[in-house]
Amino acid sequence: MIVTVTLNPAVDEGYLLPEFHPGGWFRSDRRVERTPGGRGINVSMTLQQLGYENAAMGFLAGFNGEYVRDALRRAHITTNFVHVSGETRTNVYIVDEIGHIETGLAELGPYIPEEALARFFSNYERMLHRCSMVCLGGSLPPGVPQDIYRDLVNRAKDRNIATFVDAEGPALMAVLEAVPTVVKVDHRYMSRVAGIATTSLDKIIEIVSRVHEKGVDYALTSYRTYGYVFHTPQGVFLAEMDRKGVVSLFGSSEALMAGLVVARAERMPVDETLRFAMACAQEDSFHVEKGVRGRREVEAIMDQVHLEKLA
Repeated sequence: MIVTVTLNPAVDEGYLLPEFHPGGWFRSDRRVERTPGGRGINVSMTLQQLGYENAAMGFLAGFNGEYVRDALRRAHITTNFVHVSGETRTNVYIVDEIGHIETGLAELGPYIPEEALARFFSNYERMLHRCSMVCLGGSLPPGVPQDIYRDLVNRAKDRNIATFVDAEGPALMAVLEAVPTVVKVDHRYMSRVAGIATTSLDKIIEIVSRVHEKGVDYALTSYRTYGYVFHTPQGVFLAEMDRKGVVSLFGSSEALMAGLVVARAERMPVDETLRFAMACAQEDSFHVEKGVRGRREVEAIMDQVHLEKLA
């Protein structure tokens, strides 16, 4: 089984508007249905759409938390959440159809007390006995220590379980010490920490190379709007998806991460891994709704991914 961890889930509400700009009052004749959100949960939803059963873990609170739990169960995703006081956050994203500009607003999330953290760790240890891969991602709610991803990766590695991480800021820097299997790097934050200006492709390659040299199998980061740079066991690659047909990139990075999880589960070679993962991201971008329509649709566009070996 694959386990995803979302410590700060959300209810995502998306709006598609013909023309959006700050300072106005807008009426939408179409609102994307409310969906469970948070990076790990988005990976869970995409994995299920690709035909992979999985379990989602983390913290939930209030009516929003009940909605997230029930929606995941309706999608046939196993849930193992610790419920706390307060309210699971709401995230709002707006897609401007004409300008192709996306705007997002994210709430902070409920406070997580020590007792709830202890229950989560107990649940996590039990889930590790049942899983083959763990995917961790997203922001941390108040009360959760910045080094928690490092702890979770180390616990999984003790059982030879592959780990996938999509984190930012201090949480990212801490988890790199544990050397996950796959890491999506926030190169803008790392450039500030390392003092490297990411003004060129060479500098971005330098950042993912530093992460790979720590022992990470796949270190990746976004490049421009539609591409990613990957440092893999077979070298450095630039992968870019076709811009034609793109509606929204909201959730596409989690679709990419889900693709990497599936590729590892199926032992795909490096070039096929990158094409499949990027095709997942591209298929997600074809519609405002998060996730992919199915595996057939993903495989149909793998040849459209531009893949170049850089080193």
